[in-house]
Amino acid sequence: MAKNTIILYFRMLFQMAVYLYTSRILLQVMGAENYGLYDVVGGMVAVLLFLNNSMTTCTQRYITVALGKGNGDYLNKVYSAATMIHVLLAVLVAVVGGLAGCWYIAHYLVFPIEKLWDVYVVFGCSLVSGMCLIMSVPSNATIVAHENMGAFAAITIVDVLLKLGAALSLYLFPTHLLLPAYACIMCSEAVVVRLIYWLYVRHRYRTIRLTLVRDKSLYREMLAFMGWSTFGNLSVVANTQGINLLLNAFGGPVANAARAVAFQVQTAVTQFIASFQTAINPQITKTYAGHDLTQSNRLILCSSRLSFMLMLFMAIPLLLETEFALRLWLGENVPNHAVNFVRLLLCVSMVDCVANPMMVGAAATGKVRGYYLTIGTTLLTTLPIGYWTISKWDVPECVFIVLLSTTLLAQVFRLFICRRLFGFSIRAFLRHVAGRIVLAGAVGMAVPVWLHSYWEPASLLAHGGFIVCCLLWTGCTVALTGLERGERQFVLQKTNQLLHRK
Repeated sequence: MAKNTIILYFRMLFQMAVYLYTSRILLQVMGAENYGLYDVVGGMVAVLLFLNNSMTTCTQRYITVALGKGNGDYLNKVYSAATMIHVLLAVLVAVVGGLAGCWYIAHYLVFPIEKLWDVYVVFGCSLVSGMCLIMSVPSNATIVAHENMGAFAAITIVDVLLKLGAALSLYLFPTHLLLPAYACIMCSEAVVVRLIYWLYVRHRYRTIRLTLVRDKSLYREMLAFMGWSTFGNLSVVANTQGINLLLNAFGGPVANAARAVAFQVQTAVTQFIASFQTAINPQITKTYAGHDLTQSNRLILCSSRLSFMLMLFMAIPLLLETEFALRLWLGENVPNHAVNFVRLLLCVSMVDCVANPMMVGAAATGKVRGYYLTIGTTLLTTLPIGYWTISKWDVPECVFIVLLSTTLLAQVFRLFICRRLFGFSIRAFLRHVAGRIVLAGAVGMAVPVWLHSYWEPASLLAHGGFIVCCLLWTGCTVALTGLERGERQFVLQKTNQLLHRK
């Protein structure tokens, strides 16, 4: 797990740097209006991809369980069945998405009428890219389940480099062709990455081959899991792309640009946690499949606590230096509301990073109906309540405050559901996770907030010094309050070995 985590962190750092630079290029070359329009139109396809998110969770769970049981024949059946389901799902998304998207564009989407052709080109290319993403899931899940993070990182690096090339290529096109040109290039990039995933799995895992699976019980089991997972992922779509459409209705493309910038920052920061959790998640599922519930629960507690501690390193300086960070990244092209959107989404991510390991534990049981019904219903209330608040006060930030509130409430419900599903100890969570993250968060924020109130950096060097102080203080806080005794001893031992290595 440590080796895989290190590999994924190198992947994450490279991916984050390229994504942030790519976003800067896109915003400068395309402008806030075109950038926001591309984000909201592409988001319309992402609304339909909640089905794909459901099958991703389902496929990863079943492939990982098959590996945990050491059943090669069952693994091959799961991979083949998942591939067939994803092909059918891709066709369904293309047909339903094409019809629904064209209707929404014609009746509700807010955009300059002279960009009508551009919007339809972007939408069509986004549909094709979405189909490629769907059909990549079985191959992607197979690589992650085998914990082959080196290959996973390498393909991701190729992916982000191609995306960077797509952004740089925009300098070759006239202004009126920027939107359709970028959409077509990104569509081609999605096809190439899909082929890379398929070819790698075919070459690396020769025992896994596509066969015609006639086991109806396996299809029923996977589709039942997918059905309840779909309901849960519907709430995720409502809290991402649904909010994006809501902002478009009340604020237009500029509000979408602010949300797109905030979402890019959120994605970059959460990559730190995602890299760690991607390395540990297969172990949570495999230990459960091997009937070692004690170890599985211990991994969930450890993953939740350490994920929050990792989040603190990025969150504290970003929460205090949001405006400086955005201006350093985007120059003078920072959209209105982007600063507040970033801060609120960072708070949401701090709750989500604690919740994700419990979601993996619930998925490992296969009994997800109650989990997704309760959590999904709670999170789905974000959109109607958000609509009411923004229509009443006309303040876009209200939507994200509602999102933070429902995310916290869902976490409370999640604790009781996990206790029923696999004997998860709420007392252990409060002692080993909640207590430590509250203490680490309070102490970690106290000194930087006090320092920021007396020291307002004016130069680039001063801002850099303040951020370094935040990181050093957060590191000390995590070491003293966030880590348990055995973990501190492990870190000190490894550090001592590195310092004295000849």
